[in-house]
Amino acid sequence: MHSSLFSFLVNHVHVFIKQLTTHIALSFSATILAILVGLPLGIWAYQQSSVRKIILSITSVFQTIPSLALLALLIPILGIGFKPTIVTLMFYALLPITRNTYTGLSQLPKETIEAAIGLGFTRWQRLRMVELPIATPIIIAGIRTATAMTIGITTIAAFIGAGGLGTFITEGLALNDSRLILLGAIPTALLALIVDYIIAQLEFSLSAQKRQQLRLKKTKLTTIILLAGFFIFSYGKYGSNNFFSKSKNTIVVASKNFTESYILAYLMSELIEKKTKLHVINKFNLGSTAVIQNALLKGAIDIYPEYTGTAYIAILKHQRILSPRKTYKIVSVEYKKRFNLIWLPPFGFSNMQTLAVTKYFSKAHHIKTLSDLSKISSQLTLAAPAAFLKRGDAFPALQNAYHFKFKNIIQMQPDLVYDAIKNKNVQVIEVFTTDARIQAFNLKPLKDDKNIYPPYYAAAIIQSNILKKHPEIRSALEPLFGSISEKTIRQLNAAVTLQHRTPKAVAHQFLMEKGLLS
Repeated sequence: MHSSLFSFLVNHVHVFIKQLTTHIALSFSATILAILVGLPLGIWAYQQSSVRKIILSITSVFQTIPSLALLALLIPILGIGFKPTIVTLMFYALLPITRNTYTGLSQLPKETIEAAIGLGFTRWQRLRMVELPIATPIIIAGIRTATAMTIGITTIAAFIGAGGLGTFITEGLALNDSRLILLGAIPTALLALIVDYIIAQLEFSLSAQKRQQLRLKKTKLTTIILLAGFFIFSYGKYGSNNFFSKSKNTIVVASKNFTESYILAYLMSELIEKKTKLHVINKFNLGSTAVIQNALLKGAIDIYPEYTGTAYIAILKHQRILSPRKTYKIVSVEYKKRFNLIWLPPFGFSNMQTLAVTKYFSKAHHIKTLSDLSKISSQLTLAAPAAFLKRGDAFPALQNAYHFKFKNIIQMQPDLVYDAIKNKNVQVIEVFTTDARIQAFNLKPLKDDKNIYPPYYAAAIIQSNILKKHPEIRSALEPLFGSISEKTIRQLNAAVTLQHRTPKAVAHQFLMEKGLLS
């Protein structure tokens, strides 16, 4: 693994250096900004008791907001890229700097303060010449914590196209490539440790009393590492095979990491639980096709919704485009033969992937097809998830057929690309044709006029031994076969993405309205 990772790094050295430089620039810029804001706030909280609680409470609140949620909230205001990333990181770094500044100043000996007052020092002189110098070790400890934390959190920058080492992690997760994940995770951890060590030396040089504490901390850390290592070794050797173990009357229903997959998985889960005596366990948000396929083959999950086109190209590696019926037949036969997996009958709709622009942009530039788009692609910016940009049946296939030359390509999370095009940060995004946000955001999906994509009909894949053991599963799911049209799934998607209802509630209402739970 180490030699493989090293050779992989050598082959990606230029990209790695660029992303590492970006990562350092983002994290250090955010930390410096947090210092410039956090130090005055901590001093103000120390000097003014009336605002102390407000300042400390507000900085604490920032720590409770999920980083991706904060990024999403900032996109309409600051756009995408560096600005929202730096502001988000700065907010997260404020608490340790502000709190340690206040704590360091508030713990000063009263005798020292009284002596300074007795010498006639003004408040500013007392702060600059007495209070801050004594509190410096504690303040630096806060900066140390904030810096190490910021370096780790900076990996979220990849979700909105700001770059950094998180780019490798998101791509690795999307493509199930452990080398990419390690290429992002290991340098991030090493960078945080190196910077933490440098700041720690500065901190301990300013306080002789800390040296003894360091020895104690090292002893504790060594003990924790040894215990953690023992646990990981024990789990890897004895526990991994039993981790996903389940009773004979349990079935695990899984989904990928997008709305439609959640809805289909909940539809299956509820029908199986209501119509059979099986207990259902849900394992949702499992990421890319490669990840969930491996989980299915290893028995970690039993059934999940997939698309015929994805299986045909991404898993079976076919290229010749066939009719929907022939595509389904091929994936059914080959999945049974190669993986001992069964494709149940399709739900009834096809969900194609393509590129989209706004209707206004389409009308202004006379763009209706992907061929039309290719003529002006050099002037445009594309935003899309890592899976679409890297997977062979997605953007690379489009690139080969249409020869796009986009001015810029930004890797972003699926949900954030819509905000990016709405706020005019980009002109082109990747969409799926059953996504209700196409209509809500006034978008125009572009026709694949060269027909490079296969049909993407949705259906459930289940382990053959599970279906043989529990044939009642097929009977329970039979009402869904061929009963969900593209219009219907678009409405279900809209209920989640636009009306902000939960996929579980939307799926339940659909089953109730169709009378499938009686």
